[in-house]
Amino acid sequence: MTHKLETRDISMSFGDRKIIEGISIAVDQGELVSLLGVSGSGKTTLFNCISGIYRPTAGQVILDGEDITGTTGRISYMLQKDLLFPYKTIVDNVALPLIIRGMPARRARERAAEHFDEFGLGGTEKLYPKQLSGGMRQRAALLRTYLFSDNVALLDEPFSALDTITKGKIHRWYLDVMEKIRLTTVFITHDINEAILLSDRIYIMTGAPGQIRTEIRIRTPRGERQEYDLTDEFMEYKRQIMHLLEQ
Repeated sequence: MTHKLETRDISMSFGDRKIIEGISIAVDQGELVSLLGVSGSGKTTLFNCISGIYRPTAGQVILDGEDITGTTGRISYMLQKDLLFPYKTIVDNVALPLIIRGMPARRARERAAEHFDEFGLGGTEKLYPKQLSGGMRQRAALLRTYLFSDNVALLDEPFSALDTITKGKIHRWYLDVMEKIRLTTVFITHDINEAILLSDRIYIMTGAPGQIRTEIRIRTPRGERQEYDLTDEFMEYKRQIMHLLEQ
């Protein structure tokens, strides 16, 4: 079976310091997979290797059966901050990846605007980032990420700066929109609750150098997780993950 995305025994060193070692993960079309671990376990370094920013010291990155190790521009990457340009309208911010790829600006705006309702951004096209809430800016940043590449998205703690109430709302929205667009996603988080609520599978990263300790598959489908954090099943996953991280 060909996975949408694979890393095969990825290791990365800077000089004599090994950051990650022997990391192999696989993500199938439409899956949302989380990397969960403490700070310093190498999650962002792994993302930089997957996206092509770093060429790993050893190992391969495979997309749709093709070796793309060290190649940029094939996988989209959304950082913790939304990085929207304050002097551009929301539609111009979102359309930027299409313009960079050579699409005429007017057509790029039209193409981007086609997705605004789907991403809960209808009516914000001509607004500026300062006029949107943090949650709405993250929606815009996610749409921009999707337009950069609808193959695979790497999301590095995209909701960590949001307050608890806003984060809860955007989690529910995110599950809805992911069901619609079926974007294959790898997600970094330090938030155990977030990982359980959003993921199909969770890879636990520990150690220095960072390694995959175990994989946890969430049994309840994403589309059936209303008030999931109040269930016994959720709490059992949380206890299991906390035990693994403490070890």
